[in-house]
Amino acid sequence: MSTRILVADDDRRVRESLVVLCETLGHRTFEAGSGRETLEVARRVHPDVVLLDIEMPDGTGLEILPQLVAQDSSPQVVMVTGVGDIHVAVEAMKAGAVDFLEKPINRDLIENLFERVLRKRALTRERDQLRNEVARLRSGPIVGQSRAIERVHDQLGKVASTPRTTVLVTGESGTGKELVARAIHEASARAQGPFVALNCAALAENLLEAELFGYVGGAFSGASPKGHEGLFAAAEGGTLFLDEIGELIPELQAKLLRVLQERVFRRVGASEDSSSDVRIVASTNRDLAAMVETGRFREDLFYRLNVLSIEVPPLRERKEDIAALSAHFLKGFASEFGREYAGFAPDALAALRSREWRGNIRELRNVVERAALLAPDGPIRASQLGFDAPAPISGSTAPQSSDDYRLKTMEEGLIRRALKAAEGNRSETARMLGVNRTTLYNKLRTYGIES
Repeated sequence: MSTRILVADDDRRVRESLVVLCETLGHRTFEAGSGRETLEVARRVHPDVVLLDIEMPDGTGLEILPQLVAQDSSPQVVMVTGVGDIHVAVEAMKAGAVDFLEKPINRDLIENLFERVLRKRALTRERDQLRNEVARLRSGPIVGQSRAIERVHDQLGKVASTPRTTVLVTGESGTGKELVARAIHEASARAQGPFVALNCAALAENLLEAELFGYVGGAFSGASPKGHEGLFAAAEGGTLFLDEIGELIPELQAKLLRVLQERVFRRVGASEDSSSDVRIVASTNRDLAAMVETGRFREDLFYRLNVLSIEVPPLRERKEDIAALSAHFLKGFASEFGREYAGFAPDALAALRSREWRGNIRELRNVVERAALLAPDGPIRASQLGFDAPAPISGSTAPQSSDDYRLKTMEEGLIRRALKAAEGNRSETARMLGVNRTTLYNKLRTYGIES
């Protein structure tokens, strides 16, 4: 769209001359010959720039300037001055004008002015948009005001304004990586589109490709004759969140890379490509850079995913947010259970802050839910939280008996040997042990095993 210019001058000849100059530069123009008319036209047409003469028949430009800059469209007001009026123009700029023109005005003068003013307007709008996005994110579902979470908010504000930029969200299990992905989606231009999430570790490898890209009818044994559109098609125009991205097998890594590079994908059994307009947000609790070094993750895909990286801090690094998070969860459970709570007693908050929170926010939410279910009237006390001391340093629960201990030791040793034999490949380890990948990951976390 062309820039809308309002020329406000009581001298008809000057006004017409400025209109011709603006129109030869490709701008759309409007005219006003008095202060009152200037305000009326500005409210109606929402100009980008107002060329405002200082002298008007019903007042001065300085008198209507505050009303102009306060309008919703926030026009860039440029004062038009005569010889000897420079001091008045300087006062106008202090009051909100962005520049001034001194008569007589020629094409080069006004062309240079518009270049400065419109560039400044674009930067101002971009800054305001970023501030609004950050403010909206801070009032959203990501609770906390710690320095660690403020960094997350700042990064969210920057990436939300870009519709396609791929984002890699990293952090430990339970820190809220999907919540961050949803915040990116909801603050972006894709907010009206779908948000589709997939845990790449939750499906068997032979099903993951069909789930991601879809398939045509009869593409493989057991395939529905109607076919399946797949998650890329389901997320068209929106955001596709791929959790546990490090679990993709090399073949699927290559196919995902093609989607990111060429914006096309091919359904299983199809002979033609389908276009893709989807933003990818991926997450992992693994060190993808280290996986690249050992050849378990494609380097080119890693760099494609890691255009912008957001690290979600563990709860132990943002303990000043625990009170706010606990209150947030308690408020939600109060609504869900139809009860009223009096918050947390000081000893309960102290106990919550002292805990290690190996399971991060997910563990905190579970503790608050249990307390909300069991607590009587009055504030929740430490004794009602379900623990009396900080969680043990070991990732495993203390054994109940010597038999339990021997069984857990044997299971842990078996998993470690299988993981070593599979050279750290978790999918292969799960196959060797005869369990699904989700079960294996739970065991790895229980025993604190890192591949």
